[in-house]
Amino acid sequence: MADSRTYTYTSELYDRPALASSAALAWPGVRVERYQLAAMALPAHSHEQHLLLVHQGAQPVVASRRSGSRVETDLYRHGDVGLYPGGEYGPFEWNAAVDIIQVHLDAQVLEDRARRDLDLAHFALRERFRSEDGLLAQVGQQLLAAAGRTHTLGQLYAESLATTLSYHLIEHHATFERRVAGKAGAQLPGAVLARLDAYLEAHAELPIRLEVLAGLANLSVFHFARRFKQTTGRSPYQYVLDWKIARARVLLRAGELPVAAIGDALGFASPAHFATAFRRAVGESPRAFQRG
Repeated sequence: MADSRTYTYTSELYDRPALASSAALAWPGVRVERYQLAAMALPAHSHEQHLLLVHQGAQPVVASRRSGSRVETDLYRHGDVGLYPGGEYGPFEWNAAVDIIQVHLDAQVLEDRARRDLDLAHFALRERFRSEDGLLAQVGQQLLAAAGRTHTLGQLYAESLATTLSYHLIEHHATFERRVAGKAGAQLPGAVLARLDAYLEAHAELPIRLEVLAGLANLSVFHFARRFKQTTGRSPYQYVLDWKIARARVLLRAGELPVAAIGDALGFASPAHFATAFRRAVGESPRAFQRG
């Protein structure tokens, strides 16, 4: 049965809510959801957003789709992905229960990034009915995990993952033509890194946005993320986290503030979040470090 409506997200066709979703976090240009669905058939439909689908169920499942008189069928195993650009699609079926991650990418945002940030004359995302791409599966899983995080670095982490995802899709799952050669190898000047550190110092307790950091360097998010990694050897997310842990060590050594107050001053959502991040980086709890 055909469905003449146009959906923003493919998941709007489902008859049950998502088990997890980033919708409330309002990440720019990306939304991640997780669904556990019984064997089902979706009608022919149209969706606006690009869809990356990651199968993470233990049991293989057969998916099939009809386009006119042609039927496409394939076996999806754990970690397999499907990539479906925004557009019209024929009836789609799963022959068994599925556990899936759905990453919806705003089509216009990806288009703007490709043309503006990478200076592409032409860009078109390819469809992959079924594909084996470990990085796409990994980023989908990491985005889903980030949707459940409440600490102040969650937004920056999600933006970094979305940037990585966009780069990979453009490089490996799209057709494009470049107008000019990029400047990916150029490093950031020391003055820019000093400006970033000054911003972190002044806004330690607030959520840090990748877009804001890129603006301080007068670069697009794409160019900033790539040049930052080239310069420091770390992603912006890891750099900010390392900066906060280093500042925590200084404050703990000074002994003038309780542990909970230090975590709060550095923007961690709770003492538990602060303790977990500190222990992972330093190897012991903040209290143990302060006593030592």
